[in-house]
Amino acid sequence: MRVCVLWSGGKESALSCYRAMTQGYDVACLVTFILDSWPNLCHPLHLMPLQSEALGIPHQIIHVGEPYLEGYRQALTKLKDSRNMQGIVAGDIWITEHRRWYESVCEGLGIEIILPLWSLQPYEILSELLSEGFRAVFTCVKRLWFDRAWIGQELDRNRLETLKMICDKHRIDLCGERGEYHTMVIDGPIFE
Repeated sequence: MRVCVLWSGGKESALSCYRAMTQGYDVACLVTFILDSWPNLCHPLHLMPLQSEALGIPHQIIHVGEPYLEGYRQALTKLKDSRNMQGIVAGDIWITEHRRWYESVCEGLGIEIILPLWSLQPYEILSELLSEGFRAVFTCVKRLWFDRAWIGQELDRNRLETLKMICDKHRIDLCGERGEYHTMVIDGPIFE
């Protein structure tokens, strides 16, 4: 099946892309949606073309304005037609509202939603990321739980254990699913 991957440049999108590829999906492109009314502060857009080049997969940034549902539907319909796309891969793990959003966006379009990380345990996801050889750095953290020293640091085994202690103490998601922190992948098994 030919798919596009929703791409933030971070750990979940990279691992989802990797899983999709190893499961036999044909990844046609990486897609980053930018909401016109929402600043993109967490994911360095200027690095995404470099990731795309290293992956050998085209990257497309799509600006979407209100009404968002219609904007997303139109964009996905164009991708379906131009790239012969049959599915969309996303890195979401457990937030049901996100899954419902994808379902409403894709309803009636003939586009399958593929969530390779859905319902996996956060520690399992991060352990797999590291054991598969991905390298990610922290690009954005919330001050409530992290200090500035985290920015630019690589997510490695030691940092994972420190991250786990912080998350256990403050009862926040280990993968940062609610925006507690963000990462950018700088290397991995699917990068040339």
